[in-house]
Amino acid sequence: MNYSEMDRLKRSRELIINIIEKKGRENLYDLTGLGGGFQIEESQKHLLETYVGPAIFSKELNDIGISHFGGNPNIHRAVGFNRTSAAIFSTIMALSNEINRVIHYLPKMPSHPSIPRSCRIFNIDYFESDNIDEVLDKIEENALTIITGATMDHEIINLDHLKEIISQCIEKNSLSFIDDASGARLRLLYNQPPALKLNVDLAVTSTDKLMNGPRAGLLSGKKELVDKIYNEGLKFGLEAQAPILAGMVNAMKNFKLEDLKKALDRAKNIDLTPLSSENIQYIRTPTGFALCLSERESIDLALKLLENYGIITIAAAGMPGASKTLRIDFCSKDAHRLSDEYIINAIIKSKKYI
Repeated sequence: MNYSEMDRLKRSRELIINIIEKKGRENLYDLTGLGGGFQIEESQKHLLETYVGPAIFSKELNDIGISHFGGNPNIHRAVGFNRTSAAIFSTIMALSNEINRVIHYLPKMPSHPSIPRSCRIFNIDYFESDNIDEVLDKIEENALTIITGATMDHEIINLDHLKEIISQCIEKNSLSFIDDASGARLRLLYNQPPALKLNVDLAVTSTDKLMNGPRAGLLSGKKELVDKIYNEGLKFGLEAQAPILAGMVNAMKNFKLEDLKKALDRAKNIDLTPLSSENIQYIRTPTGFALCLSERESIDLALKLLENYGIITIAAAGMPGASKTLRIDFCSKDAHRLSDEYIINAIIKSKKYI
């Protein structure tokens, strides 16, 4: 069946509601790696007010956010936005009168749609490539160079390429910005430094990707730049409100790289030969695996997995513009409740119906 983005989203939400009403939340298994959630402590509830909350939690977020990115509190600041996309949009909006072009390098195209869409809104020339030489050749003064640390499908940047781009930005006096939505954690698994230790101007990450926090964006970087961007975001209501800020702080306090390492080990060791036996092609990812299907097949299979087995994937429930690759992520908070056999059998049986 052909689904529009909204039809797909509505259908997945209908299925989720139906399972919760008939079977309960325990029969849903979020394997997106983006499960998110709000870890709010009892002692914080009375602070979740319009002005009190941001005063308290913004300070905590600044301290722990700078640390998460490997920054220096004397040089850097960290702030919360209601989405990573909102942080990216606010950045391009704040710099729109100073830059002539956005140059974007990513390990594998295409980019997250929030970046080119933001550029179109402000009529800024946009160039993206996964060819390192093409990008290096275009870096110039009065440009913003964005580097994706890990793609939507968890393709991780080569560290030498990352360092080379940042070095070129410094030489050409071009602002540098690492889009580290999931990369802020994924890159650590491969012994890459946190973004601000690489001397970039700005970095952003999503606190629901590979960690149990709300769907929100943490922006950090040089103080004057961050203040300028945050000021623009505040004008348009793009900042994170008190409950989101509290959830972000708690998620980062409770984040353990060891949990990701366990997912990495499971991803390495899972036996995927039953998929091959059924002629289902796949690729391994750092924290799971992904199926090699057409977009339509991915969506159809993802909806079947949700309907019949309670398995939630980004291909079924992701926001419009998100990757339609059907990916199983073992760092998801529900992954430990499912055996490898359950997941693989669900895929094999559901595949027969599409």
